[in-house]
Amino acid sequence: MTNDFETAKKNFIIDQEEYSRPKLTELMNKLYKWVKVTKEGQLILLKKIPTRKVLRLLISARFIAHLASSEISVGLSKEELKAYSRLQDNVFSTRLSETFRDKFAEEKDGLIQIKNIFLIEQFLGVLKDGD
Repeated sequence: MTNDFETAKKNFIIDQEEYSRPKLTELMNKLYKWVKVTKEGQLILLKKIPTRKVLRLLISARFIAHLASSEISVGLSKEELKAYSRLQDNVFSTRLSETFRDKFAEEKDGLIQIKNIFLIEQFLGVLKDGD
């Protein structure tokens, strides 16, 4: 019975620090069509996407890059995020507010980061090649 409990617990309770390599690989394979990350953590958008999705894409890419390489910071400063997004000031402020309001991301110690990896999975599930 203990074995069944431990197996069920492992399948049910996910530790995002120990996220599975196959799942991480799947997410990176979806992301690289839209954005690339340098070894230093700089983000490069490859396609034009709706402004409602650009910040979520960048925040997601940085988080996944951090899980793949701990040398890359998990969070982004507002200045970095604005620069990588190439959005105008008023559009950036609106989209960032939406991202916080929707609880997709949060600000910790002056850095913006994803709330949890499962939000990335949901986001990438709705991000289509036509966006």
